[in-house]
Amino acid sequence: MFKRWLSAGLILLAVCLGSSGVLAHADSDLDQALATAPQGIFLDKTNAFVTTETTNKSSATVMDGKNEATPGTDVVALTSGARQFGSMWSLDAGKFDLYQDHELSAWLYLGNQGVKAEGGLAFVLQNDWWGLTAMPAKGKAAIPAETLGVWGIDTDSRQSSEKSIAETAIQNSWALEFDAGYNGVSGKVALGQANAFDGAETGAHIANNYPSQATTYLSRLVTSRNRDYFYFNMAHHGQITDVNHPNFLANGQWHHVTLNWDYKAEMLTYSFDDRNPVTGERQPGQSRSERVFPYKLDPYKTGQVRWGFTATSGSRVENNLVILENVPGLVSARGDLTVTNLSQKQAVAANDQVLSGDRLQLDYQLKYHGGRQPWRDILANLALPTDFTPDDITITYQDAKLPPQRVALRELRDQRLSVRLREALNTANTQATIRVVGQVDQVKQCTPVVPTTSTFTSPTQTCAVDSPKYFINPHADLDLQVTSDNPVKLAAGADTTVTGTVKSTLPSDQLQIKPVLNSQSLPTVMVKDGQFTLPLKSQQLQAGTNELILRAVTSAGDESAPVTVTLTVAGELKFSTVSPEENFQSARLTGQSQFIKRAGHWQLAVRDTRGTGERWTLTAAATPFVAKDAHGAQLVGQPVYVTDYQRIPILPTPTAVYTHETDDSVADGEVDVAGSWRDDTGVLLHVQSASLSGQYQGTITWALTDAPQ
Repeated sequence: MFKRWLSAGLILLAVCLGSSGVLAHADSDLDQALATAPQGIFLDKTNAFVTTETTNKSSATVMDGKNEATPGTDVVALTSGARQFGSMWSLDAGKFDLYQDHELSAWLYLGNQGVKAEGGLAFVLQNDWWGLTAMPAKGKAAIPAETLGVWGIDTDSRQSSEKSIAETAIQNSWALEFDAGYNGVSGKVALGQANAFDGAETGAHIANNYPSQATTYLSRLVTSRNRDYFYFNMAHHGQITDVNHPNFLANGQWHHVTLNWDYKAEMLTYSFDDRNPVTGERQPGQSRSERVFPYKLDPYKTGQVRWGFTATSGSRVENNLVILENVPGLVSARGDLTVTNLSQKQAVAANDQVLSGDRLQLDYQLKYHGGRQPWRDILANLALPTDFTPDDITITYQDAKLPPQRVALRELRDQRLSVRLREALNTANTQATIRVVGQVDQVKQCTPVVPTTSTFTSPTQTCAVDSPKYFINPHADLDLQVTSDNPVKLAAGADTTVTGTVKSTLPSDQLQIKPVLNSQSLPTVMVKDGQFTLPLKSQQLQAGTNELILRAVTSAGDESAPVTVTLTVAGELKFSTVSPEENFQSARLTGQSQFIKRAGHWQLAVRDTRGTGERWTLTAAATPFVAKDAHGAQLVGQPVYVTDYQRIPILPTPTAVYTHETDDSVADGEVDVAGSWRDDTGVLLHVQSASLSGQYQGTITWALTDAPQ
């Protein structure tokens, strides 16, 4: 017997350039999730209907959403680290009435670990006798990620009883799991590992069943050394999967879920990804319906069931987050705020300008959409903007028969005022508008007005709205206009000049232009006779898109509204880094086809400075790999380019292996192609069974071409 070894050694890499993924994010996954949080409700502890204060094993907490477009949103972080369990349950006041129709909607975020995720989260209905402290329990051991915080615990390889596994789960329950991790080991390696529930599945999935029912679990026998051992699979009902995108859950995006309970049919319908996380618009999504038997959840026939979310994480940090949009069956309502400049007859949006003395109108609109209870006993806690003096506050109702409600200004303290709405909102009176009218105070210099948060609370519903950030201009009303081209398209190396005019209500005042180019301030430019000229050298401009923001300012600090000039400089597409030579690992020939992994630190990066929206395709071609000895035998095989979904042979004819569209979030248009490869993806060497031992070398030629739009 002798060992046969194959060394796929030196590979010469040649590069040729024709003519436009993995994006690098500086923020952590949690920061990104909070910054993109969709609109949800505000969880007020003083009027709570759900709680994260459940058990000391739970890591759940409430965080503020950081998305300025969705103010007042609270995010429940069930897990935000590794090997955690978290739970959030409805309090008694927010329980689910099994004999009424309900709708619950929420946004879910399951991290960005993709196919490497190990945990996930679950929506749960339960009447466990432990109530708020309900969780999978088996001694003092940690809760395995496989349970998602609700299913039974499979850590005892001598345990053969499905009933015993079910007894460790949350009792009297039904769960809808969003399982981002694949727990599909089998045989001896599955014994006692709590990692086999998904044996019949193919990856991430959504499914449901009864955690405390023995029929949910399927015993698997392993005999070793004349002893019987056991592990368990789980029966999955109503599955939603995506075979083309196996990481469709833990993909770093928010997902909308809507659950509708039809009590007469005893049917619960769940719809996933049925709304766009950015626009909020409805989209098809995927839906399943499952019959849920109340007697399995409500053995004592109370007619009610506790609802909530549980989650677990595995060995990596997994952010399992929930944003609630409404509470089942109580009140469906929301608040909005519009600010109108009555003097200038226009709405006031974020970062707009107003003048000292302008009249503003703030309309806080409360809208009732339905529920089994009216939205009553509403306390409006108004936080008015600074440097604003109200002179009239009136509450009007959609029902014209209800007289307006006048609000006494003497109750205002430090721009804050609490007032209780006299009328409830219901199906006959669906809207109330709190209108605040007043005047912008006089200021000596341009003054920013920071957003303020007003809350609307009641025993059954809480929401919050933010006022926009705006600026008060003390004296002059400045009108800046650009008279040169906008947008501007320039060849590489070209200079340009931006010109414009400024009109002021105080013409004798000295005016200047404050230019900011690509977030960098430039020297100010004087305005002469109402005109200005700003020359820009080619060295100041970057390839691709440049953003020039101009503001006219007075000596007193008054500022005009910003004007943006877009300058596009023709860029280039090129390889920024390519390994001149690289290696594959040495490998032993087994007489069977095999894939050889890379050795060393392969480098392959592309820089596209032509601007956002440009696309390019990376192609690869390879010569036959030939032995380095005198005989020069040819390797039976070739390099392949492996992705999560396909293997692309690299043949003598150039073949497309990667396409990318340039995005502003990628610094300098740089895409590190090789940096995105894992050990089992990217360039591998496919060696077929007929290959002979030896050292082989060949050439891979990379090329860049424009991709079709």
